[in-house]
Amino acid sequence: TNNNASELGRIHKAAISIGYNPTYNNTVKTIEPHLIASRKHPCRHSSKCGETLFGDFYGEKIRVSVVGYLRPELPFEGLEKLIEAIKGDIVQSEMLGEGEDELVRMEKAWVESED
Repeated sequence: TNNNASELGRIHKAAISIGYNPTYNNTVKTIEPHLIASRKHPCRHSSKCGETLFGDFYGEKIRVSVVGYLRPELPFEGLEKLIEAIKGDIVQSEMLGEGEDELVRMEKAWVESED
């Protein structure tokens, strides 16, 4: 069952990891979007990066649009370093998603469309 039924059909910014996750020595490439809720959303944490704590969306269709690149995949020495980097990625991704350049506007329009 989906604990996030109210989130289906909504649009959120995201910090997205695309790759092999070298910290865990994965051999299969994955795409892992970390959804970022609006600042007033009840699932938004009040930490310095404001991470969002939705449940999972396994088995659901999602539409993902990439509008920027933050950093290469890196192996981290321990979970704490990985979490620190992800929190930084969340902050940067949110700022990138708030941009008003042509690419961001076009991608927002596509995500909101039925195409």
